[in-house]
Amino acid sequence: MASPLGKRSQRDSDDSRKAPRLEELASFPIHPLSKYHGNCAVYKQPVELQSYSIDHERSVHFDDRQLKYYLPADLSDADLSVGYDEFIQRDPGLKEHIDTLLDALTIARSKNEDPNTITADIVTWRGIITKLLCVPYAKDPFELGATLFNNTIYLEEHETEYKRSQNQGQNDRQQLMGYWGYKFETLSTVSKFPPDMTEADKEEIKSRKGASANTNEQYCTVFKTKLGDNTLIMGAEVDCTSAPKQSDVNPLPNYLELKTSKLIESGRDKHIFERHKMLKFWAQSFLVGTPAVICGFRDNDGNVRKIQKLKTLEMPRMVRGQHGMWDARVCLNFADQFLSWLQNMITIDDPEHTYTITFEHPFQEIRIRSSGKQNVFLTKRYMEGQTSDQIGGPRVGE
Repeated sequence: MASPLGKRSQRDSDDSRKAPRLEELASFPIHPLSKYHGNCAVYKQPVELQSYSIDHERSVHFDDRQLKYYLPADLSDADLSVGYDEFIQRDPGLKEHIDTLLDALTIARSKNEDPNTITADIVTWRGIITKLLCVPYAKDPFELGATLFNNTIYLEEHETEYKRSQNQGQNDRQQLMGYWGYKFETLSTVSKFPPDMTEADKEEIKSRKGASANTNEQYCTVFKTKLGDNTLIMGAEVDCTSAPKQSDVNPLPNYLELKTSKLIESGRDKHIFERHKMLKFWAQSFLVGTPAVICGFRDNDGNVRKIQKLKTLEMPRMVRGQHGMWDARVCLNFADQFLSWLQNMITIDDPEHTYTITFEHPFQEIRIRSSGKQNVFLTKRYMEGQTSDQIGGPRVGE
């Protein structure tokens, strides 16, 4: 996978910056946040490179069969607990790494005459960059794996012991509440563009009220953008779209995020929603260029009482100037500076060599260390320019 040698080669030739030794640990301090104030790092309008679908059996198809269209849920019958007994969850034991993202890049490369179009400084999931945007205001631990190959850094997320214990320790109520988000997606989407629906299609709307959710099914986009001086290729799950895709039009501005949240009934509820949930809503949507989040506000019994459209670009203004709130400029400047720093730290260009990146208590810094050949995650088929309709398979060096 060829990549232009622009800024990385310039950094490598700068004798004032020396890469850490393998046994050394480097860290990127979070505070003071004042150093991320000022002019905001420019974020380029993202453009879709490739899309793909994953069906109910977790098989991958490089087409749009799983793309759903938004249709507002019927508030008269929006019980999010319906179908929970038949809930089909993705196998948590299958380590999927970034396999489908790599396969999608291989497909996109085979269709594009300009190889530079399918190259970037960083290749990863949207969720990882979302976490980085939220770091200045979050205390959610994470661990990432990183590999440098042909001047591109690939990032994946590792399951931490904290996250594992959280998942295993969920009680029945917490598991049900986790289902509510998936059910809201089921109630809010259809498989055909609503204006084109026939009478038979409309029966789908009635049947979906009793249908359960299957988290094996996904529709994903792979897109390219630029934050400051850092070019990024990200993969992201798409909840639905507001319009059919056209071959000559970038579809990202038509995609929508679907979310649920507790009904806001007090000043404290409002503060918690805007301080924590809205930050993540904004970060997720902004990265893809998604114009809005459709949020279903539900009561404690899981009944949707209100549906609100939150415009992505208006969210930062909604919290601006409020005490203890977040600043989108700080988020973007932090992520830009961290990613530039990361490229100075990760210097061993070898698909079998990994680094480990951690953010944990007391949440004052992000740390990186060289891990040698532990947790190798790039696939052998990616090296060979091959793809598969199945997730998994041999890693590099196997």
